[in-house]
Amino acid sequence: MKTGWTAAIGLGLLLGAVPANGGTGGRNGAATRAAAPPRVEAAEVTGAMAIRLDGDFGEAIWTRAVPVTAFLQRDPKEGAAPSFPSEVRVAYDTSYIYVAVRAFDNEPGRIVGIRTRRDSPSPSDWIRVVIDSYHDRRTAYEFAVNPAGVKQDRYWFADGNNDPGWDAVWDVSVARDADGWKAEFRIPFSQLRFETGKRDTFGFGVVREIGRLNETSSWPLIAKSRTGFVSQLGELGGLELPGGFKRLEVVPYAVARMSARPDAAQNPFDDSPDPGGSAGADIKYALTPGLTMTATINPDFGQVEADPAVVNLTAFETFYPERRPFFVESSGNLRFDLDCNDGACTGLFYSRRIGRQPHGSPDIPEGGFASVPLQTTIIGAAKVTGRAGAFSIGALDAVTAEEQASLSLGARGASETVEPLTNYALVQAKREWSNQSSLGLMLTSTARRITPDVGYLPSMATTGGVNWDWRLKDPRYAVTGYWSGSAVQGSAEAIDALQQSPVHYYQRPDAGHLDYDPAATSMRGHAGMMGFQKIGGQKIRFSFTGTYKTPGFEVNDVGYVRRADAIQQSSWIQFRWDTPTRIYRSFRLNLNQWAGWNFGGDTRFTGANVNAHVTFPSNWSAGAGFNAEGAGIDDRSTRGGPSMLSKRGANVWYYLESDGRRAVNGGWMGFYFRDETGSTAWRADPQIEWRPTSFLALSLGIGFEKMNEDTQWVENIAGPDATHYVFGRIEQTTVALPVRINYTITPALSVQVYAEPFVSAAAYGGFKELARPRATPFASQFDAIAYAGNPDFNYQSFRSTNVLRWEFKPGSALYVVWQQGREDTSGVGRLRFRHDIGGLFGIPANNVFLVKCSYWLNL
Repeated sequence: MKTGWTAAIGLGLLLGAVPANGGTGGRNGAATRAAAPPRVEAAEVTGAMAIRLDGDFGEAIWTRAVPVTAFLQRDPKEGAAPSFPSEVRVAYDTSYIYVAVRAFDNEPGRIVGIRTRRDSPSPSDWIRVVIDSYHDRRTAYEFAVNPAGVKQDRYWFADGNNDPGWDAVWDVSVARDADGWKAEFRIPFSQLRFETGKRDTFGFGVVREIGRLNETSSWPLIAKSRTGFVSQLGELGGLELPGGFKRLEVVPYAVARMSARPDAAQNPFDDSPDPGGSAGADIKYALTPGLTMTATINPDFGQVEADPAVVNLTAFETFYPERRPFFVESSGNLRFDLDCNDGACTGLFYSRRIGRQPHGSPDIPEGGFASVPLQTTIIGAAKVTGRAGAFSIGALDAVTAEEQASLSLGARGASETVEPLTNYALVQAKREWSNQSSLGLMLTSTARRITPDVGYLPSMATTGGVNWDWRLKDPRYAVTGYWSGSAVQGSAEAIDALQQSPVHYYQRPDAGHLDYDPAATSMRGHAGMMGFQKIGGQKIRFSFTGTYKTPGFEVNDVGYVRRADAIQQSSWIQFRWDTPTRIYRSFRLNLNQWAGWNFGGDTRFTGANVNAHVTFPSNWSAGAGFNAEGAGIDDRSTRGGPSMLSKRGANVWYYLESDGRRAVNGGWMGFYFRDETGSTAWRADPQIEWRPTSFLALSLGIGFEKMNEDTQWVENIAGPDATHYVFGRIEQTTVALPVRINYTITPALSVQVYAEPFVSAAAYGGFKELARPRATPFASQFDAIAYAGNPDFNYQSFRSTNVLRWEFKPGSALYVVWQQGREDTSGVGRLRFRHDIGGLFGIPANNVFLVKCSYWLNL
């Protein structure tokens, strides 16, 4: 099997292109800020001045260190003096940076420190130290603490984006007194990345948040009205650092697991209880001062929260966000976005393809049983992230095992491959300039060892692309875009399956612009985007973009795209009012317009939207919007059949959120939709949170949705002369009740409980057949039919994840986890709330118990 050589060669070529001097592309060029950034000098700690981390600031070094006090408000009154002063001092020795921050407060009894698990947000007071150790004005490391001693850390990249999944090993101590509160940070140089030849100056900033005032101030001022975040930092000077630091971190782990599930009579694969265990390790190694290799061997993610249940009646795959720590951390270095909607983006790399549920389902003989793995085993994975000169680098390689389903007619023996041995590889390099411009390249490769059982899968898939964010002379304006290509190879069976998938639907009978070839053994395509944006400014921001994806564009072996054969344009303009008044704290008004076509020239959709968002002086917030959509041509609803006319419709949506600083707070979101045929949908999502103490939070949500759709696809029935495309009216009701309990005993010891009962029931009727595709008006496309099937369903699910986490030393943790799942489906198409929700706990449960221990070693 090939092992992703394309990505490896690309990484070598890009690294070879880095200038020998490691320059950052004109840091002193015309686009640099005219005035020198504000600067603080670090005091050197000698042996006689050892710092004890106690939040007291009693050591002599803190008297020698020059304080920084010139904080300014970022929010709500940008540039104004803060309500209370702050004072920062910095020191260092051969191993650590020390930062002492005093946050003065005239009412120390009202300082807010909510005790939560590490990295959890809360409306507390916060002190955040941000260090741009590479001094590239693009990347930085943030270390934060609140008065309860809760730590947060994150990695900043591309100037304004951040990765909260990044975790470092560091320490901090907090204390309160009559003048306010204090935080004393100890940050190891081993957790930072920097150029060995430029160790005298780092980028540096400190942010302070006052919870009860909802006020943020910073040194220097990091203005909301300007573009970027890291580029606005000041400088930390006076550093004289040695070149050698510990480069290797190893975190071995061991897991003991016990699963218990309902007995199935005569099932030879049903061992319950079923004990097991495993071991593995996570490794970090500093390849260079700016590049880190992170590897995982036989990883276990048993502590990760389960995905919520969904009922998907569309032709498209459900997208789930990534939660596994190895893939979340430093994910910003492995992004090539193709589609973004309200900040949620998908693209060339979708890490949940690695370790996914196996593609195959075994053919179970009548009266037999099968044991199918729930996920594909990740044998090992490694990634390299960081900086090399003016380049931001990301590369990943992962190998997943061949998975077998065991089959039986009463005794074990037969097996069937449901997922082949697979290698995933990708590399990204991005050239970055000091004015926030960038030019990037990504290559990906998926290589499978195909056996006859999985001949329906491609053997090789390769994608690549370039993206750019080019700032004009005024860096508030940008020309953005990308171009990407894809090539997939495999047997005729595999490529035929790909052509007929919902992403492509080459077999559509009226798609004259498509060339459906059942004998093809490859598929190729490309996609692109060009946009002009104003991304900064106090009053107005806007974006105008155009995108396309050719019919053969395919990235879903290691990326995520819902559909190809698409052309789209969109416009957005925003009006902003950020200066607080007696009526509002901030106000936003957005205008949107969009339209889309396929490559056959059909108009798929048109639409427009207006929405507004306001935050009140009370810290309550609200928003609402109105969408109108025109009729178009729907080329997906018949699941590979002819295109049909779509419907005009409109919807309104809204939300209201209370002050999150209160012990009892919550919100309400909802929408209502109606189209020209009278089909309707409405949803309400109220949520309430109660914090009876600073260390306990309980939240309950209700997701209620009611849909009455006149034209829901049911099935395609092949007849002797033609295929019949059956639709029907569906009345569906869905209820979800997510519950969360967070109990934080200490900042290092916490219990988290997540549970979600979920029920969705649907009854069908009014069956009809698509007889005259594209006829107008919409209803004239269909003829009523008698349909003998019964697609009604009632799906019930209960999923919970309960985790006790103890960080018994920095970087080392013990997890005790209990996961439970209950699931059942029936043909009753009516939701009976008390019966269905109450009956969930009568469904036999699958339980998993595990204990996982990891230990951090710095070698």
